[in-house]
Amino acid sequence: MNAQFDAGAVENIIGYVFKDKTLLRRCFTHSSYANEHGVKDNERLEFFGDTVVKFIQTEYLFTVTGESEGAMTLSRQRVESNEFLRETVKKLGLDKFVLLGNGQAKNAHRDEKLYSSVYEALVAGIYLDGGLFAAKKFVTETVLSDMQSAAESGKRGVPEKDYKTALQEYAYKSGAGAVAYKILSKTGAEHAPEFTAAVTVRGETLATGKGRSKKQAESLAAKAALDILLKQDGTNCEL
Repeated sequence: MNAQFDAGAVENIIGYVFKDKTLLRRCFTHSSYANEHGVKDNERLEFFGDTVVKFIQTEYLFTVTGESEGAMTLSRQRVESNEFLRETVKKLGLDKFVLLGNGQAKNAHRDEKLYSSVYEALVAGIYLDGGLFAAKKFVTETVLSDMQSAAESGKRGVPEKDYKTALQEYAYKSGAGAVAYKILSKTGAEHAPEFTAAVTVRGETLATGKGRSKKQAESLAAKAALDILLKQDGTNCEL
């Protein structure tokens, strides 16, 4: 069954009230629905919103996190991924408001880009309706909040899978050997735990990392290990 659009419910979720309700509805209008009903789709908004999201995140990374260029690139790639934005839309409960054509509705679960497109279109809609401040607030609260919390606690907002991927690729290409991870400890209160992870390369412990989750601890361990391997290889590349 196709979605029923409820502007008020959407506004309650996103924390912003549109002056132009037609614009809000268009943010959720897939081309398949637009073709069946003779209305405008969200594709132009998606195109614009992609750029707005990149700008907001890049400005945040530059002014708040203090990360190097390489680390900022990896952090930005995480938010730009279709998978991450799709999960954000679903986590917010916005997926049930997307307007789809009858045929597309049956296969929506297979289309990763469908929901990421809605997020980008929505950011563009908020920007056009309420300006950059409103768009920044929405992006910060929905996709940058984890990085902000990490920065405030003195930790870097590391994309949880990119350092691990980078280490795995480097180890494979350089012949460094198999990469494995092990959680060494968990300390702190249940609501604010700290995990320590070790990463081994060819069976030798190369580095450790601490984080608020197992994934973040492993990511930081991977970053430290990659830094070590790059220095050993004579590559001056700080991530």
